[in-house]
Formats: sequence, C-alpha cells, structure tokens
Amino acid sequence: MPLVALVGYTNAGKSSLLNQLCAKVEGGEEVYADDQLFATLDPTLRRLRLPGGREVMVADTVGFIQKLPTKLVSAFRATLEVCEDADVVLHVVDSSSPIGRQQAWSVQQILREVGAEHTPQILALNKADAVLAATAKLPAPTEWVSLHDTVSPTYAVAISATQGKNLPKLLSAALLSLSVRVSCVLPYANGELLAEMHKVGTIVEEEYVDTGCRVVAYVPRPLASRLGKLLGDGEGRSRVEIGAGSKAPESVGDSSPAD
Repeated sequence: MPLVALVGYTNAGKSSLLNQLCAKVEGGEEVYADDQLFATLDPTLRRLRLPGGREVMVADTVGFIQKLPTKLVSAFRATLEVCEDADVVLHVVDSSSPIGRQQAWSVQQILREVGAEHTPQILALNKADAVLAATAKLPAPTEWVSLHDTVSPTYAVAISATQGKNLPKLLSAALLSLSVRVSCVLPYANGELLAEMHKVGTIVEEEYVDTGCRVVAYVPRPLASRLGKLLGDGEGRSRVEIGAGSKAPESVGDSSPAD
C-alpha cells in the first residue's frame, strides 16, 4: 500500500486526527492522544481507506519540538526515517496557536534535513474551529503554504480533528497527491478500465464520442502507466496525456466554512 507519513509539532493533534480518519477501518481502536510532550513515541501504523476505496498505510511519527536536546536528536531522526520512504507527507499544524507558523516552519526545516522536501505534502490546518470562534474566519491556507523557502505543501486544508470537520476534503487531497492526471479517449472495448478509473480514481471530465469515452481523471500511477501502454499508437508513442497532480478542488485558498 502507499505510505502516508503523519508529521507535526507536538500537540498539533496528529493522533486525534489519525483516530478520526481510521476509526471505521480499525473497528474503533484508537491511538493514544494526550496534551503532553511525546504522547506518541514510536511510529504507529494504521490502515486508512480513501475516497473510492483505495487503501493506504498511515505512519504516525513522534511530535516535533524546537531546541531538541543533542542527546535525543539521533533517536528522533530514527523515528522520522519513514518520511524518506513516504509517498505523501501529511503535516498537521495547530492553526490556533500564536506560534503556529513558527512551529510549521520548524517541521518543514526538519523535513528538508531528512530528505523529504520533495515528497508531496498536505498541510492540515487543525483546530480551525478555535480560529473560527475567535476571529469569525477560518485559517487562510494561502498564508501557510509559503512559510518555508524550499519546502512547499501541495495542498492546504482547514480542519478540526476533534470535531471531524473537513476531513472529506483532506482525504480527497490525499487521493490526488497519490495520483496523476490523465487525459485519453478510451475505446468502448476497454470498459473494464473505465470502471477501474471510476473505482480507484477521481473523474474530472467524461464524454462519450464516436471512438470511445473521452476521460480526464486523476488515477494511481500504476493505472496511468497501464493506460499509456495500452493506448500506444504502434510506434512507441502514447495517446494518453499524463501530467502532474494539480490543486485539489477545495484546498489551497479555500475559505468555505469547515463542514
């Protein structure tokens, strides 16, 4: 399964978010969560089902802190090795904290140091309910994505882990981060592939034309590769346009109420 590394400053709400996301899959088994340093000490693996039925493994890592004692640095680095192999980094921040931006920058800096600066990243602006109650506005994602000069999230979503708010948007962003955009005309004889695209991907456009079904969708990379091989022109050229993922429909810049 694809691997999602769950990272964040200590007390940002990572374990609470993991409990919300995975409760239905794990049968209600919860990860320990508490308002104290190092409530999560060992990486914890959980299985998570994304929209469309695709499953991923989520690794909950130890909470970050600033000015970590030298004797603990190597131990903490070991717990973060999962970030190097992750397909997606899910970075949870406490958007209600007065030093939340500083904390987010610290996490981004460590991600760069462990070699995960180019891994697709989703920024979950947690505790948005507290921000909304205090300011009558949700956290503005665009103000958080450019904090670091070299590490930039692909998507940013305002959420409330404890209330379960906006988690469908977060899962949609995760799905798109694991996918690539394809555009092709799929012959009618390959209806099983179209059904698979509906099952494991996100359909953006679908139109029936004379030669088949014209589809624009976000699909897992292995499926995109299969489509490219199937729809070759006989001379080694593919008739499938494959591009990088783009912004999720409701992610960066989204200011709608957390629902």
